[in-house]
Amino acid sequence: MSANDLIFYSHSEPHACSYLPGELSNSIFPDPRTELSSELLNQLHINGFRRSGRLVYRPQCPQCNACWSARVINKEFSASRGQRRTLKRNQDLQFQWRSVEFSQEHYQLYEKYINGRHQGGDMHPASEEQYKDFLIEGYDTHKFLEMRNEQQELMGACVVDQFYDGLSAIYSYFDPVQHKRSLGQMFILALIQLGQQAGLPFTYLGYYVKGSAKMEYKANYQPLEVFRGNQWQRLND
Repeated sequence: MSANDLIFYSHSEPHACSYLPGELSNSIFPDPRTELSSELLNQLHINGFRRSGRLVYRPQCPQCNACWSARVINKEFSASRGQRRTLKRNQDLQFQWRSVEFSQEHYQLYEKYINGRHQGGDMHPASEEQYKDFLIEGYDTHKFLEMRNEQQELMGACVVDQFYDGLSAIYSYFDPVQHKRSLGQMFILALIQLGQQAGLPFTYLGYYVKGSAKMEYKANYQPLEVFRGNQWQRLND
């Protein structure tokens, strides 16, 4: 089976967009009864789909086409002055891969992050069930990238899908008290470095949304390609 053989559905009713005020949001997703192989997941991923738990989706909104899957071209990436400062500021941090399994250490940091950064948002309040559905469940394509300090305290974690052509950041959470470290930015820079070391061509950053303060920051990682008009093209082309 290929991605062309899949049956796709959308939600029966669009809902308010969480990124652009006044817009309505909807998505398409494969038939939930279909067991997706790693090969199918790779095909969908190349065509702009993302994963949240076991839900694989791509935005298909009634009147808007502002959400574009985004990826950094690893071999051409050069850190900006601000990004180099972030790398220098976090030289003491250690990164390591960890298999996906529930741990109280990780969940407590996730809960602290949601309470500190996303109060009143869709994911607040955090719960163990929500955490497991969102970040533990999947298709065996994902791992945790841990960030620890010299005392081996957990500073953050990023859930990452490992595809044939690159690492794909699903979600990161980190100590919200450490805001001066810019840990979210540090995770992206670490993934780009790991992708470069592994000879992978791309680092996937989720959806770039033009006009959204929450999502436009991804344009800071250049060169950036976006999946627009059913093809990948440079953002500034």
